[in-house]
Amino acid sequence: MGMFNKSPREKAAAEANRIESQKRREAEKFAKSPPGRAQAAKEKGARIFQISIPLSKTTANVVPMIGAFTQGREVETHTTVLDSIEAQGWRLEHAGYVFRVTGSESRDKFMSSGQQEAVAGEIMGIYLFRAVEA
Repeated sequence: MGMFNKSPREKAAAEANRIESQKRREAEKFAKSPPGRAQAAKEKGARIFQISIPLSKTTANVVPMIGAFTQGREVETHTTVLDSIEAQGWRLEHAGYVFRVTGSESRDKFMSSGQQEAVAGEIMGIYLFRAVEA
């Protein structure tokens, strides 16, 4: 049966189910997001919340007879994410950054000895928040 053969009550119930499913998906998406995780930690009574978020990714490329090089791209800007975490009742206490290697490519140099290597990885922002006392 299609939507055209349903009574107004069945159509209203189907629309209510669709809206409820969409709200549930949005709630699940929020719960997995940094501010959602911060909210859950706050509700559990945590006093410290730490999160690591990638800032940029670097890919490794090796071109025969030319060389090895890396190419980076920014993943996201963190100001909105950090602000949304603070809106959940946290204060940014410390920020640190680290390069995490995810792989590398290498090859012998062309017409000389040695190797050329390009490293792939990502720069991670590590943020530590302290609960704001009410």
